[in-house]
Amino acid sequence: MKAAVIYKYGAPDVFRIEEMPIPSIKNNEVLIKVYAASINPVDWKQRQGWHRFFLKAHFPSILGYDVSGIIEACGSSAKRFLKGDEVYARLNRRFGGAYVEYAATAENTLAIKPAGISWEEAAAVPLAAVTALQGLRDKCHLKAGEDILVIGAAGGVGHFALQEAMAMGCRVTAVCSSRHQKMMESIKPFRFIDYTKEDFKSLNDKYDVIFDAAGVENFRNCFNILKPGGRYLTTLPRPNIIIHKLISLFGSRKVKTLLMRSRSTDLEQISKMISDKTIRIYIDSVFPLDKIVEAHKRAEEYTTEGKIIIKVRG
Repeated sequence: MKAAVIYKYGAPDVFRIEEMPIPSIKNNEVLIKVYAASINPVDWKQRQGWHRFFLKAHFPSILGYDVSGIIEACGSSAKRFLKGDEVYARLNRRFGGAYVEYAATAENTLAIKPAGISWEEAAAVPLAAVTALQGLRDKCHLKAGEDILVIGAAGGVGHFALQEAMAMGCRVTAVCSSRHQKMMESIKPFRFIDYTKEDFKSLNDKYDVIFDAAGVENFRNCFNILKPGGRYLTTLPRPNIIIHKLISLFGSRKVKTLLMRSRSTDLEQISKMISDKTIRIYIDSVFPLDKIVEAHKRAEEYTTEGKIIIKVRG
C-alpha cells in the first residue's frame, strides 16, 4: 500500500511516499480502506519531535489519527461492524497511522459515517470534535445558560467547540481574527471578537468557561475574566500549567487540561449532531497523499479555517 512515512524527526520535507505492508489486525481491530485522513496539530508536533521524551517514535513511522473509509476486514472478536461498512475513526495505534491506503484500529474507536457527508468531511471530525465534546462536557461540566469564551474559534477543535457549546444552550463568544469573519457569520455565535482589533482580556465581560482551543493563553492571563467558579481549559498545557493547577486548588476558579480518548459512544454523539445539522464541518484545504509535505506546511501556518484534509483515494 502507498503510505506517507517518516524516518526521522524534522520539517515537513522528511516525509517519503513509499510502499508499505498492509497492517495486520488484532482480534479486536478492523482494517479500514482509507478514503481520507485529516491533519491535527498533534501530527506535525509529533513529526517535529515534541513528544520524543514520553512517546518516542519507532522509525519508520506513519503519522495521523483521523480517517474515513470502508471496513475491509474485521478481527475475530470485532462484532459490531461488518466488512463494507462506511466508518470514521480516531485511530488508537502508536502515532495513529492514518496517512495510508489501509489503516488498523480498535473496533471501539469507530462510528458509522453520517449519511450525506463526504469522505473528506468525515475525516475532519473525529479527533477535533470529540476533543471539544470531552473538554466541554467532561472537564468543564458545561451547563445551559453559561457564558463561554472559545479562543481559536476558527481552528479544528475551536470551530467544533463553538458549535457544540451553542448546542448545549450556552452564550458563546468566539475569538479569532477578521480573516474568519464570514465563517463566524455563518455559525452565528453570541459574540465575535477579532483579537487583532480588541484584547478580550481587557474587556469587562466575564465567563464561566474559557476554552483555549488554540493553546495560546494561560490561566494567569485569563484569571480576571473568569467568574467565581469559572473553569479555564487548555488543549496545550504549557510548562507553567502544573503551577497554575496547584494555585487553582486554593480558589474557586479552576484549571483543566485534556487528553482526548477515542470512544465510539462519543463519536456517535457527534454523528447525531452532524445528522441534525447542529454541527457544520469546515474544511480549510484538501491535498492528495503525495502532497503531504505541502499539507503539513499549511498546517504549521496557524491560520487554518477548519481542518486540512488528505485525500487518499476517490
